[in-house]
Amino acid sequence: MKKIFYLLLAVLGCSVLTACEDDAWGNGDPAMEHIYYVGFQDWGKLKNDVVFNVVQGETVAIPVQFWCEFIRPYDVVTFYYTAGSLVAGVDYQVVDANGAALTPDANGAYTLIWPEAKKGVQNVYIKALQGAKGSLTVQTHNPNSELPIVNDNLESTVNNRTADYEVRNFTQNYKVTVNIK
Repeated sequence: MKKIFYLLLAVLGCSVLTACEDDAWGNGDPAMEHIYYVGFQDWGKLKNDVVFNVVQGETVAIPVQFWCEFIRPYDVVTFYYTAGSLVAGVDYQVVDANGAALTPDANGAYTLIWPEAKKGVQNVYIKALQGAKGSLTVQTHNPNSELPIVNDNLESTVNNRTADYEVRNFTQNYKVTVNIK
């Protein structure tokens, strides 16, 4: 009887030790070690339906979150874009925290830099000018991409890829709407 008890105890002990990893998110796949995610802090019921309202002459802060569980020897760059019928520089400006106008790169992207790949939240700032009233979207997916962002195509979710890392968007959390009133 003692032998059966010790055998059961040994089996139970082995199964406890091998049943799960310390990190609930970890899957032990080295290929996933340098893949990170970026999205807006408010998930809007997973439907990309978050709305920010701003009156002309004012600035709205839109929180963007970066997910990484490690400190890395490199900085991570993520991109965000604006899209819609309102005109940048006429109806609104993308500005920094001090109100200085930012200029997009040749692809229309603005950047957020995450030093040492540290997870956190940074704000994107949209200043409503005295132009037209209406709506624009701020998004982490390039609106000019030939790949529409979809759940079943991981390539469509890539925000930035370098030799060191890859950043992906969430399909449920890649854009917010800004209404200028």
